[in-house]
Amino acid sequence: MGADGELRLDDRQQDLRNRARAFARDEVRPSARSLDRVPDPAAAFPRELVRRASDLGLRTMAVPVEHGGAGADMLSQVIVLEELCAGDVGFGSTLAHGWREGAALARFTDDGQRARFLPGFMAGDAYVTSLALTEPHAGTDNAVRYDDSLDAGTLTRAELLGTTWLINGRKRFITNGNVADIVLLVARTDATVPWTQGISLFLVPSRTPGFRLGRVEDKLGLRLNQSAELVFDDCRIPRENLLGDENDGLALLNAMLAGSKAKKGAKCVGIAQAAYDEAVAFARTRVQGGRPIIEHGAVATVLAELGMEIEAARTIVWRAAWAVDHDPAHAAQLETIAKVYGGEVGRTHRRPRTRDLLQLRRHAREPRREARARRRHDAARRRRQPRAAHPVRRPSRRDRCPGRGVTRRSRGGRGTV
Repeated sequence: MGADGELRLDDRQQDLRNRARAFARDEVRPSARSLDRVPDPAAAFPRELVRRASDLGLRTMAVPVEHGGAGADMLSQVIVLEELCAGDVGFGSTLAHGWREGAALARFTDDGQRARFLPGFMAGDAYVTSLALTEPHAGTDNAVRYDDSLDAGTLTRAELLGTTWLINGRKRFITNGNVADIVLLVARTDATVPWTQGISLFLVPSRTPGFRLGRVEDKLGLRLNQSAELVFDDCRIPRENLLGDENDGLALLNAMLAGSKAKKGAKCVGIAQAAYDEAVAFARTRVQGGRPIIEHGAVATVLAELGMEIEAARTIVWRAAWAVDHDPAHAAQLETIAKVYGGEVGRTHRRPRTRDLLQLRRHAREPRREARARRRHDAARRRRQPRAAHPVRRPSRRDRCPGRGVTRRSRGGRGTV
């Protein structure tokens, strides 16, 4: 941000943005269209795209410079995330989780843990991480603080037995859970106090005995972003795998999740921008009435209004991301605004103006044969619609103005009806 309070991208951020945009356009989008159609959800994971992101320095960009990363701040992360999600939001989400957990491996670990786990993350070109928080009965409970209830929130249990932690429980809908090389696990270490006071974080390698995969979710969207069930059945990890202090997991969790709402807003802006770009490209090539439809006032007005909304959402997201690192006192409020407004702009099917954009985008992407079939179906559906038994009479002036005399000209001359 400049001295005048205006957000400006420096040369490094602009370079990151250009690299991410070219990568999303040339590699992510073509691959995502084929992977999205793979029937087996586990087989849709874009491992080769993760390797290419590593080659471009995007996978490890959030790791501090002193540990071998690029030290990207939150504003740089949301800028890159928006461009990646314009290619495919599932792949963008996969990389964003790596930024969060990779930074945690560098910032919140002690020297011994850092030496054991961080080199693998930095060197492995397809190394994937995961944060296991949600459980079958505890989703919203982890955001709504029922401080007086011992049954709310995380119930996965971790008990210290000598020099090992014994972990039992289940996690559900865990992003990257089935492909992660290491899982940052949230478990309760003190069952006598509410979960906000009795949880801890643990580092659990994927090949740990007692740790197995459950169901991999077969989702309608975000298929390149894996979601899986994790099962811990007498899983034992060394005492040294505790991240931070015992029962201090909430503070670490809040630090890790800083900026997550701004990132969600960035994902939605990326989706909206991709739809907008396709609509504009179609409007420039579709000719109606002897000229491209973008030159028709009605279409141009819709596109202009949508462009303004997207740019406003982007500004809010960037401002919130900047505040995470430079204005923590206002970051929470700005992040919430960015998430809500960005989500509204990205939900093209729910808002009156953006429904028009979605219609333009659908026409731009469907083949000519499908377009003809759709028009025949729509016409047949209109023919099947029941009609009124009697003509509908438009309201007269007498109906609109009861009690007033209305004059009309007739064959017999003037008179009052």
